[in-house]
Amino acid sequence: MVENLSESEVGCFDSRIKGWKSYAFDKVWGAGSSQGSVFQDVEPLALSVIDGYNACIFAYGQTGSGKTHTMEGGRGDDVGISYRTIEKVFNLLNYRKAQQAAAAKQYEEANPNHAGPEVDASALPSTGDQTSEFIFSIRVGMLEIYNDGVYDLLVKSDPREARKKGLEIKRDKLGNIHVEGLTKEPVTTLLDVLKLLKRGNDSRKTAATDLNEHSSRSHMVLSVEVTCGIEGEEPSIGTLFLVDLAGSERVRKSAVVGENLREATHINKSLSALGNVMEALDRKASHVPYRDSKLTYLLQDSLGGNSRTMMVVTVCPTSITFDETQHALQFATRVRRIHIGSAKKNVTSKNLEETVKALTSEMKMLAKAKERSEEQLSSLKRDHGRIQERLKSSSNDRAKAQDEARTLTVLKQSNAQMTTRWQKEKQQHEKALVELEAHQNDSKRIQQQLSKATRECTRLGNLVDERESALLAVKDELRKAKDASSAANLRARKAQMLQSRPVATDSKRIVKATEERTTVKAVRPPSVDSKEARGKVLEMLEANDPKKMDKIDAIMERFEGRESFLLMKMAARYNNTENVPAAQAKNAPTSAKNSSSGSLKNMNPAQKRSEMALARHMERMRNRKSERALNNDA
Repeated sequence: MVENLSESEVGCFDSRIKGWKSYAFDKVWGAGSSQGSVFQDVEPLALSVIDGYNACIFAYGQTGSGKTHTMEGGRGDDVGISYRTIEKVFNLLNYRKAQQAAAAKQYEEANPNHAGPEVDASALPSTGDQTSEFIFSIRVGMLEIYNDGVYDLLVKSDPREARKKGLEIKRDKLGNIHVEGLTKEPVTTLLDVLKLLKRGNDSRKTAATDLNEHSSRSHMVLSVEVTCGIEGEEPSIGTLFLVDLAGSERVRKSAVVGENLREATHINKSLSALGNVMEALDRKASHVPYRDSKLTYLLQDSLGGNSRTMMVVTVCPTSITFDETQHALQFATRVRRIHIGSAKKNVTSKNLEETVKALTSEMKMLAKAKERSEEQLSSLKRDHGRIQERLKSSSNDRAKAQDEARTLTVLKQSNAQMTTRWQKEKQQHEKALVELEAHQNDSKRIQQQLSKATRECTRLGNLVDERESALLAVKDELRKAKDASSAANLRARKAQMLQSRPVATDSKRIVKATEERTTVKAVRPPSVDSKEARGKVLEMLEANDPKKMDKIDAIMERFEGRESFLLMKMAARYNNTENVPAAQAKNAPTSAKNSSSGSLKNMNPAQKRSEMALARHMERMRNRKSERALNNDA
């Protein structure tokens, strides 16, 4: 759920809104970063303790996120910030000591008995005597804050007995926070430091929870006090605090009970107090609640005093710890906005004396400047009196010339009024000229647009006339084409009918059928019940064309009101006169009866189809004539 997007930005995926949230920091280390790369960015701040600055590095995060691993690490190349910082401090102090010894030796070789060739001063240390020795000392203290109590981890007695009596956090004479009675053992080699760290970690309180097998149940603070300088001069003293905070945890996830539950309560309470302090520092509050917890009270100088402070926030990338991870990132974002000011070197007593002397001399100079300012002020007061007398005399002179001033004022007013009126008239005249010119330009532009529109209208009229003439021509051609098409269709139908007629041997029968057709009277076909017609149509379809029985509804809807005509058409199509009403069968022409009985038997299939088509066509024509006759009678 968490990925490092760049060297200074980390992304957190929120599964509830299906989106990413990004957080910006001074440095982001991904899952593949090594302990060496982490220390590379922490090193400049940690080593400032050698120059007399106070520094603090503490790790914050949820339980099981890797705070202890980041601060202490494992073995070999996997050691953490604490081991690497102390090792680097030793190396740098030894390097400075060797450099000072080499400079002193070079100075002695170049100046035997204070005689000989001159030596380049840039090759020598900037302060102190060239023959003096660079000395340093390191003292290490280690404590834990367990259940809001402060306990020494380097005490040589039984840790359980030492835990019964806690230590007190107080301020010294200079106002700095310190732990009274804390064991601070001097170390001369890195091996001594490793032994002390091992002894302190063995005394630290840990327990196993559902979230972390080796969960730290206390806040651990490693104090490294470095004193160094040239022999015979005031040394510089710097203190480095390496803090491994206990991880915040949710009880329902860690499933702690009993004593472990009490520990979790104190841990969350102290971390909440740390969050309140950070919030107060962020909004520049007048009161910062440092005393709400022993942890915040101990780190007061590091959080808001004369110290260079760095926070390392560790987060878990898994989805089950999303809420804790998001809370840690939001907390770190708020901490990043806090500016506690620039740290200063620790001031010794000698430096204080020099500061007092400088302030005394500055006060003397300010006193002399004050005397000069008072002299200048008295001189200015005298000048002010003379100026007031001159102003009084000039006011008298103005009173004598009051009448002349009034007359001059009236003249000036009348002149100003005339000038104002003339300027107004001039402005109105200029404005009228500008408007007239604008109207003329608008008139010219409108005339041009009118002429252009007239030309466009003429062109469009001509175009419309041309299109209309072309449309008329097209309509004439279309009408002619329709007439030609109708004539061609008529000719084709006549030719088809002529081709489908019987041969000359049946001419007598055709003539007889024609004579009979002329004698038929126009009789309205009798009406037929729709249900009865539907049943007869179904019978004919079942006997001749069963596939069309599914379309009976569409057929009856199409011939609604003309059921008799439908029955005649179906009977003529399937040569079935049984289902035709008696009146229709009676009115059917004798030629059709003859063609359906005897003449069709002696014809081949093609002639039968032609004869049947002709009979149906003639029957349709007779029905239409009869319908027209009935309509005329009506």
